[in-house]
Amino acid sequence: GVMFRDKFADYVNTDDELSAAEHIDILTNFRIHSFSDLTDFQKNIVTIVHTRLTEFEKENSDLLDSLLTSYSINGVSMAFGDRVKCISGVVIPADLYSLLCSTGLCYPAI
Repeated sequence: GVMFRDKFADYVNTDDELSAAEHIDILTNFRIHSFSDLTDFQKNIVTIVHTRLTEFEKENSDLLDSLLTSYSINGVSMAFGDRVKCISGVVIPADLYSLLCSTGLCYPAI
């Protein structure tokens, strides 16, 4: 976890906030090599998404654990409706994902 702490030092304050940072890494295809290299716009968006994703994950931890466990064990498809997406195994509110996409960091590698 040291890599994440260094990389996200600007907006990750505690160990229990690391999972959201790791999830942002997955959603952005590991494009954030250094937070300081991002534009001010990207830093702002990533910080907002990180804060809200951390809250979302805390508030829904039991639900997310049970959903992802049953998903990975049974291979069942998950449908959360339009408000929540599951992307590469990361569950994120759809509006937050759209916000993160506005940074240009979420597109698949070519």
